[in-house]
Amino acid sequence: MNYYLTVANSYIFYFCGVLLFSLIALQAVLYIRLNYQEGLKIGLTKSQMSKALRSAAVNSIVPSLSIVVAFLAMVPVLGIPIPWIRLSFLGSAPYELMAAGIGAKAMGVNGLGGNGYTAEVFANSVWTMCLGSIWAIFMVSCFLGIIKKRYAKVGREDPRWRNTFVNAAFVGVFSIFIADPVSSGGLPLATLISGAVLMTGFAILIARFRTSWLKEFALTFSMLGAMLMSILLAKYFA
Repeated sequence: MNYYLTVANSYIFYFCGVLLFSLIALQAVLYIRLNYQEGLKIGLTKSQMSKALRSAAVNSIVPSLSIVVAFLAMVPVLGIPIPWIRLSFLGSAPYELMAAGIGAKAMGVNGLGGNGYTAEVFANSVWTMCLGSIWAIFMVSCFLGIIKKRYAKVGREDPRWRNTFVNAAFVGVFSIFIADPVSSGGLPLATLISGAVLMTGFAILIARFRTSWLKEFALTFSMLGAMLMSILLAKYFA
């Protein structure tokens, strides 16, 4: 076991994780309580709201499976607390892995957890993950009003441009995440292609057979399938 994981799994990180998770749980409880009170004011029965709460709780389990899979993939490299904090509070698995990799490469280490991945390199990876995500929060906090007004204006003038803008934004986000596997090639690219083929297959099944329930499982199945394919193909890229 690499000694940097002793630092990654230190008590201070666990304490930070518990503290942040407690804040999130408190927000959820206060939000549910506020909505429950408002529901009573508008005439909803307790039975209706309890049923809605149970339904929402059950429906949230399946979409969370992909996050659990990502968490399990990050733990061997980054320890338990940091992935727990990032995925529970702010980050996403593709971004976290990409940012951690960039932080490692900046210190002259190729690959997370590889040779030379010391506690200092781990710290640089974590700083890169944290600082890289600040700007999105900053942009939304400072410029959301301006962006919404501009977006609404463009949508009124030409709805087609609004759809194009949204699609372009999604393509840009995904392009960032796939840039490293595409440029490095080998097993990362093969894994990427495997996941893309699986997701495309699920999309065709959903559209053709109207299996709407599969929408909630498609991402999880694609991630698991891509991970399995990477294991099967690893021997060809050794």
